[in-house]
Amino acid sequence: MSKEVYIIGDIRTNNFSDKNLFDKIGSLWNKTNDFNIENDIKYGVYHQYENDYHGDYTLAIAAETPVSNEKIIIPENEYKVFECLKDEHSIGETWKKIWQLEDEKELNRAYSLDYEKYYPDGKVEIHIAIK
Repeated sequence: MSKEVYIIGDIRTNNFSDKNLFDKIGSLWNKTNDFNIENDIKYGVYHQYENDYHGDYTLAIAAETPVSNEKIIIPENEYKVFECLKDEHSIGETWKKIWQLEDEKELNRAYSLDYEKYYPDGKVEIHIAIK
């Protein structure tokens, strides 16, 4: 079943050519502090891919609580789920593992919409749409 979440903010960026990538993502996540949603499940939604993980994409930060009129629908797709903890190192290492699996042809990504799901207890799931 698809899920509707409410957009807090979004950016267009690139993992390899955007020198301000971490600052942009950090300030985007800081926008969540403007709302009373610390115990809410939050989402990092990756979509509008230019091509593969080397290209540009849009990252939207969203929440289940209606914090805006802008919504994004997380479709019911087949996802490969990777679990990690909510810290920059763990999440970064998990993304590197995802890219490595893709490079090794062990992960066939759809590049439709992927998302990170942040639970209040610190657990993070990275959902990668697969073909």
